[in-house]
Amino acid sequence: MSEHYDIDELPQSWQERFAFFSSHGLPSSSPEAREAYKQLSFGSRLRINSNIWAFLFGPLYFFVKGMWRKGLTLLAVTLVLGAVLVWLDVPDIWGHATGVGFAGLQMTIANYAYYLHVVKGSRSWNPLEGFGRRTAPV
Repeated sequence: MSEHYDIDELPQSWQERFAFFSSHGLPSSSPEAREAYKQLSFGSRLRINSNIWAFLFGPLYFFVKGMWRKGLTLLAVTLVLGAVLVWLDVPDIWGHATGVGFAGLQMTIANYAYYLHVVKGSRSWNPLEGFGRRTAPV
């Protein structure tokens, strides 16, 4: 099943995010990207790096946006992580902290994952696609 996205029909906030990612990549990907990121206003930096809907709804957000493969991966990790925490009988505070931390991870990867999905046509199962180590410039 082929999906077609018209970037011009996306909301302005997505167009701004995609423009940054197209020009610079991830804000942490190079010194130039970090400098361009620093030049943005606080609100723009927040919009590029975080997604409150992904924080609140986790894997469901990825499903709704059409990134079901990444959503299934995140759901599996969530279930396994929860099972391990229950099996280890960790205190509730540690379980809650782990859940919030994992939600924070999903919040920070959602925008770039959606960029890769829409612009680059990525259909990867890896939710951390593009977040790997960068090689030093030669």
